[in-house]
Amino acid sequence: MSEHTILAPLDSADLYNRGLLGPGRTTGSHRLHKRRLNRFSDEENHNIPLNVSLSSPAADDAFALIPVALISYETLVYVGLSEAKATELWSQWTNWPAQGPRRETDPDDGGLVVTFKDFIIGSFENQVDIADDNSQEWRACLNRCGIAVDVQNAIMDPRFKYLYFSQSCLYWVNDTIKMRYAGLEDIQKSSREREMQLRRIATRLGDNQGGSGHGGRQGGPNIATGSSSSTNQGQRSVSGFQQQNTPGIGPDIWGSTSAIAARNAPGHTVLFKGLDQGRIAGLFDEAGTLDRISTLLSSAPSDFSGTRSLFYFTPDYKVAVYSAAYAKRRANCESVVIVCLCIPNAAIKSLSAPDIQHIYWPSNEWKELIWRCRTVKSLPSHLRKYRQAILVIGTVSRKPDSVYNAMNSWQQVTESCLLRVGPSGQNNPAVQYVFSGEEEGCEFLIENGARNIRVFPYPPSELETWLAANSSSN
Repeated sequence: MSEHTILAPLDSADLYNRGLLGPGRTTGSHRLHKRRLNRFSDEENHNIPLNVSLSSPAADDAFALIPVALISYETLVYVGLSEAKATELWSQWTNWPAQGPRRETDPDDGGLVVTFKDFIIGSFENQVDIADDNSQEWRACLNRCGIAVDVQNAIMDPRFKYLYFSQSCLYWVNDTIKMRYAGLEDIQKSSREREMQLRRIATRLGDNQGGSGHGGRQGGPNIATGSSSSTNQGQRSVSGFQQQNTPGIGPDIWGSTSAIAARNAPGHTVLFKGLDQGRIAGLFDEAGTLDRISTLLSSAPSDFSGTRSLFYFTPDYKVAVYSAAYAKRRANCESVVIVCLCIPNAAIKSLSAPDIQHIYWPSNEWKELIWRCRTVKSLPSHLRKYRQAILVIGTVSRKPDSVYNAMNSWQQVTESCLLRVGPSGQNNPAVQYVFSGEEEGCEFLIENGARNIRVFPYPPSELETWLAANSSSN
């Protein structure tokens, strides 16, 4: 069980001693202070005092309910399933057939294995998807999937209607489940990092005091300040230490002076991407330097490729904020971030055809490229230049893949297939910078700004501001 518990034992004991961890509603759940969830949570929730008692009325806002174990009934509820659906799936998982692929918790027999996450996602495979802009049909689809009512309301928040109708119902079901599961894995990773920090501090204290360096349950070191106090509202958490050790992941949140300044960099093209933090795990290595830029890839099919993963960014931070706000609205207690990349204008100008291409609505080439890529059809010779380019700059499309598959040809692509973001009358088609996922594209990004990529947490306060400014349906 210990390898599947979300909180590491030493970290769990330390949090409990500080009043930052307590029992949940069931024996399979914890209540963890929101400033101890992950590497961003201290800054995201800096307004929440650390000395909130678990028995006080304020505890509901200060603590998050998380599962004890990653593979559990409680996780099924956490990721967004109704209690009835969670009970059904947990019964299937715990009564696994003797024949066929094994579960990830079973002894390795060298055969196929089903992970708990894939098991959850697989439960939606036979559901009929909805791609029409029909709210009643969407609600019926969500009910058939067994999605909890509060998560249904988040997915179908009318303030994001324009965005969620840009994909299908099952797309957002899968995306929401994956985001929340990745969030739990991120909490698990952060807990293990805190435990390693505890062990290092205990070792140093033992060396300095000539002792063994192994404190008792009540005698663990205060890793936040090195003192015995744990209730100071301004106390810094290990999530802060984790951020300090990770270039690009700093204490500044979206909306801060630093983040606002980052939107403009003279002589550079600033690109943005909004997404949940759990799914860019590995972007930086343990030393804090850029490691796997591939975590930022978008899988196919997509606007400009039917078969290859590509890097998609927007030069309009409002488009990234729109995506980040919707992710935050659907999240449980996950961190959502906005990635900021500055590329020298000279580097982009140094590219010439065929390495750089431009393609915009309403050209026939844009319509045909979008239709062929979304439907995974082969590209004719006049469109292959876009597949071979290092950078393609063009208009962003909208609508689910199934809508394009229902078209007889690219000539049925209309203006409704454009993504527009902004106030009515000012919502011009969104533009995207799309880099090749092959070696040439990765090398261009790494050599021209990716090493200094910045990641800004998108906190609850920014979501509240966005929701207040967009109070009517869009």
